[in-house]
Formats: sequence, C-alpha cells, structure tokens
Amino acid sequence: MEVASLADLVTRQIREAIITGEFKLGKQLKEDELCKLFAISRPPIREAFKTLEANGLVTRKPRRGVFVAEFTAKDVEEVYTIVAMIYQKATSLALDALDEQSLAELAAQVESMERHAGEDPPNLRDYQAAHLAFHEIIMDLAGNRRMKELEKQLRYQITIMSYKSFQEPEHLQSSLNYHRQILAAFHRQDKEEALALMEEHVLRAMAFLMKKISQLNLVAAGQDDHQE
Repeated sequence: MEVASLADLVTRQIREAIITGEFKLGKQLKEDELCKLFAISRPPIREAFKTLEANGLVTRKPRRGVFVAEFTAKDVEEVYTIVAMIYQKATSLALDALDEQSLAELAAQVESMERHAGEDPPNLRDYQAAHLAFHEIIMDLAGNRRMKELEKQLRYQITIMSYKSFQEPEHLQSSLNYHRQILAAFHRQDKEEALALMEEHVLRAMAFLMKKISQLNLVAAGQDDHQE
C-alpha cells in the first residue's frame, strides 16, 4: 500500500481513538509506539500527524513531540460561536433552496439519530454520523462553498467536543429534540423559527461543555490542593 493510502488509514484510526477518548486529551503520541501499534514505518505516521495538526486534533510542541490537543472553555466558546453563525446562515440559505427530496433526507437522518440514541447503550458514533449528515445536507443546500470549507475545518474539533457531551443522557436527548424541532420548522418553511432553534441548539451545547470543563477544572484543582 502507498504511503499516502497508509497515512489516510492511520489518520482515520488515530482520529477515531482521539474522538472516543481511547487517546486521552493531552496524551503524547510517540512515533515508535504508533509504528508498533499499526505495524508500519514512520513516514505514514508523520503524514498523519500533519493532517491531524491541520484539523486541530494534535499539537506539536518544540523539542517535546506531538500531543493530543486539549480544549479549554475558551476554545469551546470560540469554536461553537463560529459554528452557530455558520449554521444559522446556512439554514437561511437552505430554506430558500428546499425541496421535497432534501426534506426526506433530513427526516431520514433524524430517524437515524432517534434509532441510535435509543440503543442500549446509545450508539454515540453512529448518532454523531447522522447528526453530521443532517447538517451536511443543510450546508449543501446553502450552496456556499467557502462557508462549507470553513465548517469542515472545525468539524473534527466539534466531533471530539460533542462526543463527550453526548455521553450525558440529558444532553443527548436535548440534541435529539432540537433536531426534531428544526426538521419540523423546515417542513413548515418557518425561517424565523428554524434560525432561532439552530442558534439555540449550538449555543446550548456550548454552554453545557463550558460548564463541564469548569467542573473538571475545579475537581483537578481540588486534587492538587489535597496533594499539597
């Protein structure tokens, strides 16, 4: 297999391990260990690191190596605020180009989200895939190529963040409910309601994650104080 193909495969596997938490935030990713894990040479690993760094999933620290990116409350706020604006504008444009086929495709993704959320335990990665497909349909309908490229740049960071939030049953159900309501607004072609729901959906997820990060920081601070 060519280096480029191997690099793509390794990139997907490392990305999946980061999203699901198998590779913890802040973990150092060592070339020699990954070479052994995937039974390949170093060049595909290095190419994978370049892609993952461009996606914002890993960071390269001078003289120290490559680490899984860590996200602060400020990172969450910045990413979700941008995504909220993109999704709102895309929703407005999409409603102007809406047709029956697109409505059916959106409904199919909401049905898929309902199915995966209802599994025991919930199938979070497949839920995420349907969630992503729902928004991709809207982005495609919007027809703004540059806006879609910007959304794509943020997608993997969002996926890591949302996977953690979807592990909370309350937030998973909230996400599902919002998409049901957004779909209903699309059926009615109620632009005002759809825009409001889209913004609220993203900003509520942002607030949830920022709260979780703050709670984790407080726990970590308490542990440090205890150790001292």
